Amino acid sequence: MPAKKDPRDTLIAAAMELAAERSWHSVTLIDISQKAGLSLADIYPLFKNKSDILRAFVRKMDMRVLADLDSADFDQPRHDRLMDVIMARFDALAPYRPALKSILHDFGDVGLADGARAAKTGFASMRWMLEAAGFETGGIQGSLRVAGMGAIYARSFRQWLDDESPDYGPTMALLDKSLNQAGGWDSRLGKGLARVGTLRSKFAQRCPKTATDHGEAVAD
Repeated sequence: MPAKKDPRDTLIAAAMELAAERSWHSVTLIDISQKAGLSLADIYPLFKNKSDILRAFVRKMDMRVLADLDSADFDQPRHDRLMDVIMARFDALAPYRPALKSILHDFGDVGLADGARAAKTGFASMRWMLEAAGFETGGIQGSLRVAGMGAIYARSFRQWLDDESPDYGPTMALLDKSLNQAGGWDSRLGKGLARVGTLRSKFAQRCPKTATDHGEAVAD
């Protein structure tokens, strides 16, 4: 007996098929439910709205890319590994390119209330892509890496959407150039933060001594 298909996957697939056929703005939850062969009552406990379905699609792509990682490549330079991770993501997205063009044309049809959640999902996705390439994403530098990767990915994504070359050469060239530039900024930032950390350590070491000297002077 075949395994029962996850209704979430069924709804995501239905939504993407409809987006490829017409304007994403015109697609309703009723359309998606009918395409998926499910009722609105089936959708209700799974997704709040269309934006929720899109966020689930993004997470599904994250899982697909992470599941295909080859541990043999973990020793690659981080730049090369990040290139591979992002290009693998574009390969995973390739079957949905018509749908993604429709969704992007309507800016995801995201309302104000969903904008923050959509941004949070996007940043979480970029954080996982960076982690998969061996980059640390904690602290100030890590947060800036995630934000920078989001900007680079958005620019490369737009290039990829219209890239009809067999190997996505123009997209790879843009991604490589952007990552090289960001790598230079990241290196300078790391050195600057290291200097700040050194100064803070020196200051912290001097503070107890200063406080002790002040206490002795008061006692005298």
